[in-house]
Amino acid sequence: MSHHTYGAHGFRPSFASLSALDFGLRVRIEARPRQRTIFSGAENLSAQELTSELAVTVSRLRVRSFALRGQLEQVTAALMVNVRCGFWPLARRAALALAGLLAQARKRGLADAELSVRAANGALRVAELCSKAVCQ
Repeated sequence: MSHHTYGAHGFRPSFASLSALDFGLRVRIEARPRQRTIFSGAENLSAQELTSELAVTVSRLRVRSFALRGQLEQVTAALMVNVRCGFWPLARRAALALAGLLAQARKRGLADAELSVRAANGALRVAELCSKAVCQ
């Protein structure tokens, strides 16, 4: 009988844990987007509508790290609350943090690259709208 050490603690990952990493971790975020007109585009969305769409995009993102998924959930929830309440400086900070987390997930290969970039761009757009709201 041979003895093999797997990882730092002698733990050998099971098939279920490896397949969970492959499929990613999903999170459910309640979002009730209002129906928009057929000709409205992303440039005409309000910060709250764009944040709702961003939250849905982040919830669809397959992430291969429990820690990163937890951070994404916390920052997305903070962004949604701050936008809903009109706390624009805090919402801008949360949007920039979300964009950074998404860029990190893409760079480290922990999430789908294309969807991460799309969500990060959406977060930067929300941050821009929050900056404009502060100036008004």
